[in-house]
Formats: sequence, C-alpha cells, structure tokens
Amino acid sequence: MTTNQAQINKKIRLHFALLFVACFVATFLSGPSPSSMPLHQWLLSGLFLAALSILPLLFFIPTVMAPNARNLSWLGFFLLAYLVWGVVKTVSPQGLVGGLLICTFILTTFYYTVVWLRPLKKAAKEKQKQEEQMD
Repeated sequence: MTTNQAQINKKIRLHFALLFVACFVATFLSGPSPSSMPLHQWLLSGLFLAALSILPLLFFIPTVMAPNARNLSWLGFFLLAYLVWGVVKTVSPQGLVGGLLICTFILTTFYYTVVWLRPLKKAAKEKQKQEEQMD
C-alpha cells in the first residue's frame, strides 16, 4: 500500500464516520418536532429510526478499516443506493438540512473510494493491454 492510499484510507474512515453522524442528525432534523409528543417518546423513536438507517452501513465497517479493491467497489455501489435515499430526504418536508448532510458525506466517501481504486484500475488495464500485445 502506498502512502497516498494510506492517506486516502484515513479520509475514507473519517467521512464514513461522519456519514453515521449525519444519518443520526438527519433523522432528528427531519422528524416530528419535539413538542409534538413526550420527549422520551420522541427521543426513542428518533434513535430507533436512526439505528435502522445506519444498520446496513454497519456491514461495511470491516471494509473501511481494512480496505481492499473488491469490498471498496461494493461500498461504492452501496453508497450510490444511499445517495438516492439522501436525495429523497432532501426534497421531503423538513428534510433539507439532514438530506444535504447525508448527501455530502455520501458523495465525499464515494469520491475517496474512487480515488483509492483508480490506481488499481489503471494497473489492471495496463496488464490486460500487455497480455493482448503478447498474444
């Protein structure tokens, strides 16, 4: 692993963690107002919905901690699916700020994932080109 990839790994970890925080914050920002129900009920319902929203992301924690090309590719596909959720949340009533938070950290995590994978993709294309020239 190059030093550039090690630096990108840190950025992927940071933005992935910030995506978790954004999912929690967005759930509370786009939900009902705290004055509409008892505080403990509002807090518990928000925590439950936030936990549901980040549950699928938990499966990618090992990938973020020890990245490899295959798993990071799957993380990229999964982040694009989450981007749809972020856009829907952005256009929903009371969801603008939370949706923008989610979309921001999804896009930055996806960007760093692509940057991490790019040298590997170039090397694979070059190897394939060399094999074709030998045949």
